[in-house]
Amino acid sequence: MAGAKSTLLLIPTSGERSRLLNHLDFSGLAIRGWKCELCGFGLVAPAAAAAATTRAIRTHQPTRVILAGIAGGLSDAASVGSAHWFDEAICDGIGVGEGDEFVSADTLGWKQWASGDDESQESIGDRIELARPGNATVKKTPKNTLVSVCAASSDDSMASRRRNLAGETDRDAVIAEDMEAFGVAMACQMTSTPCMVVRGISNVAGDRDHSKWQIDSALRSVAERLMELN
Repeated sequence: MAGAKSTLLLIPTSGERSRLLNHLDFSGLAIRGWKCELCGFGLVAPAAAAAATTRAIRTHQPTRVILAGIAGGLSDAASVGSAHWFDEAICDGIGVGEGDEFVSADTLGWKQWASGDDESQESIGDRIELARPGNATVKKTPKNTLVSVCAASSDDSMASRRRNLAGETDRDAVIAEDMEAFGVAMACQMTSTPCMVVRGISNVAGDRDHSKWQIDSALRSVAERLMELN
């Protein structure tokens, strides 16, 4: 592995990267061993993110990976403009059917990754636990969940179904949707690299009126969370 504190910062898109770096002293972070790469966004975002993450890990050999960017809020606690660390990523959309008829791969008994005879690798289902930064000054909240999807919620009905995937949660729990966290977390788990995810809430999931979105405020909040780290 690289230096003891080497960090690989992954950002989905060049637009998010340019806005985030406007609020982040990345030159100072680079001195501390941070590297920054894009992980991709597109039609098959989780798969693209997993492939890009695997390549970046092989190149930089970090001791930890941090995924940063924007997300759509699915719970009341996911207020627009705020940023949060997440505790788990859920894959939605891989399985059978759609909408209320959808059945996930894990429910069907299919693993996203079956370890087979390799006892050093755990099988991966529809949920992956994420690491939390131990020294972040932000208050530890109840379990925060990211739902990774191939297409963002187009209305309140779709957003409501995805919100329910988190199960019974505390009212202060942050639930949000993105397109990359599950793929990034899978690549990290398969390479035994700790994965942390911080997302800024740019909009309410299902709200496609971009005039109401607060992308810059959300990424400024992400920068604040990142600067709290060692």
